[in-house]
Amino acid sequence: MAVERYDYVVVGAGAGGGVLAARLAEAGRRVLVLDAGDDPVRPAGDVSPESRAVGPDYQVPAFHPYASENPSLRWNFWVRHYVNDEQQRKDWRYYENCDGEAVDGVLYPRASGLGGCTGHNAMIIVRPNNADWNHIWQTTGDASWRASNMQQYFRRLERCRYRWFVLGWLDRLFGWNPTGHGWRGWLTTERALPLRAVLDWRLRRTMWRALLATASLLPDASEGWGWLMRSLGDPNDERLLDAEASTICLTPMSSARHARTGPREFLREVQKRFPNNLTIRLNAFVTRIEIDPVSRTASGVFYCEGKRIYRAAAQPRGAAGQERFVGASREVILAGGAFNTPQLLMLSGIGDRAHLEEYEIAAVKHLPGVGQNLQDRYEIGVVNRVKKPWKALRGATYTTKDRLYRQWRRWGTGAYTSNGLLFSAKFRSRTDQDRPDLFCFCLLADFRGYYPNYSERVQKLNYFTWAVLKAYTHNTAGTVRLRSDDPLDRPLINFNHFPEGELASGADLDAMITGIRVGRKVTDALGKLIVEEEVPGRHVYTDDQLRRHVEDNAWGHHACGTCAMKPEDRGGVVDSKFRVHGIGNLRIVDASVFPRIPGYFIVTAVYMIAEKAADVILSECDEASEMSDRPRGTAPGDAS
Repeated sequence: MAVERYDYVVVGAGAGGGVLAARLAEAGRRVLVLDAGDDPVRPAGDVSPESRAVGPDYQVPAFHPYASENPSLRWNFWVRHYVNDEQQRKDWRYYENCDGEAVDGVLYPRASGLGGCTGHNAMIIVRPNNADWNHIWQTTGDASWRASNMQQYFRRLERCRYRWFVLGWLDRLFGWNPTGHGWRGWLTTERALPLRAVLDWRLRRTMWRALLATASLLPDASEGWGWLMRSLGDPNDERLLDAEASTICLTPMSSARHARTGPREFLREVQKRFPNNLTIRLNAFVTRIEIDPVSRTASGVFYCEGKRIYRAAAQPRGAAGQERFVGASREVILAGGAFNTPQLLMLSGIGDRAHLEEYEIAAVKHLPGVGQNLQDRYEIGVVNRVKKPWKALRGATYTTKDRLYRQWRRWGTGAYTSNGLLFSAKFRSRTDQDRPDLFCFCLLADFRGYYPNYSERVQKLNYFTWAVLKAYTHNTAGTVRLRSDDPLDRPLINFNHFPEGELASGADLDAMITGIRVGRKVTDALGKLIVEEEVPGRHVYTDDQLRRHVEDNAWGHHACGTCAMKPEDRGGVVDSKFRVHGIGNLRIVDASVFPRIPGYFIVTAVYMIAEKAADVILSECDEASEMSDRPRGTAPGDAS
């Protein structure tokens, strides 16, 4: 029986794999995409009657918390923040058991299906700082990672619509584009805030007071106001990146006509144009990579078909079908993310030899960096109850049965066009910081982190949350380890927060305290509008009390770094061209490759490296074709 083969087999259809597969198919390569989930945009009758329809949860920006808990999308990982049981149990979100299973951790929601985690995220698009790319250049010595080269990929992927009317035409007519936006890419970016703020006078007043208070608290208030006026609150203005400025932002989203858009739509559009080049196979869970132990070359993958067969998926789970093999004549490309990519490598014999021997897995390549260097941001919320529900949210039930949903569906307007963010601020936690390391934002919601059924709190319409996100965290001590040799098992994940991580994590704690105190000053400016601070509560006010609160309750949602792009002798797993050290025809293109956590919201950085990976792979193909076409004994550049 003939083996099914493609030029490239891409494992995972998320921010990395989806974009890369689409670009390779556009370039004429035959590509197979394998993803363990389904297509989130499908008839509502395809879900059980007790479940919410997955299509609206995916598409409606305001429904994103429900998307992360929708059984058709969700993959629930359970992670430890600490090895120490006593410390871990201080987090009220810790569970020993959930849904009849032993979980021993804190919920860390992920998503499966076409689009991966871009199907449940808050759609926030903030481009990475220049320092993020320059760090990879300095780590690898590859000058193509310099920020001056990398920013072209943001322009390539973006289809900016919130600054297009003037600047897009100036760029088209005169080639003048000081903001560095892209106008014709595959990812549409929009803003949804202003109309809603104008219609609700109380919300408008709240936003204005909060803006004034936040701007006045920036380390350099005059600089912050200057950049706010120059960039019009646009965090993706390239001039802001160059200046590493603190400022106020109106954060854009990845939406098209105010419906979620991302890699899923890009893949489907490319598949429609190039049906012979791009094959998408869903409900296909990859179990291991086929690697020749002598040549150490990847030749394909084994996978099983079945719905919800991975043990992170929602119950009831399906049965796994018979294991099948598909070959890759050029390369296998892993894009499973920071948890699943290292798990798949270890199951395939690539990782720390001693750890693999625990599960009697033959080591094909001793690569101890696999599953190490796990990083995340620290997040905490200052949750306030306000006097009465926001007028802009009047009648909101966050279902397809209310008038706000009908308004969104018919006109693409109203409260449901927004992900809930009012505005954001990025600033330095200390004056000696090289660049802004805090990104804080205001939410018209009660958000206290992730735990089972956390989305139910969204239905409380009288809350105001100041969310604190600590970027550039110092802790690189997290790990992803195998639980067993069964590919359907979730891996063991421990972030080793704060005291268990790097010594410099004390600076992260201090920064979080700064973020909380700034948030309290912002809410103080709102006066009698605020009834009570429920979390952490004003009784928690000293530095020591706040430090303990953050240690016990901080969470994250941007895991990365577990297959770091570094030299092998420094714990690296891939080189600067995404190739796994010591293994032929195997690359990784997802958040696991970052040696240091980038920027503020990681998805934009992953989109950009996927665009770069496409360039790298296609240029190597062109070089190989040139070599094969050249007569034997002829040097490059010789005349025929």
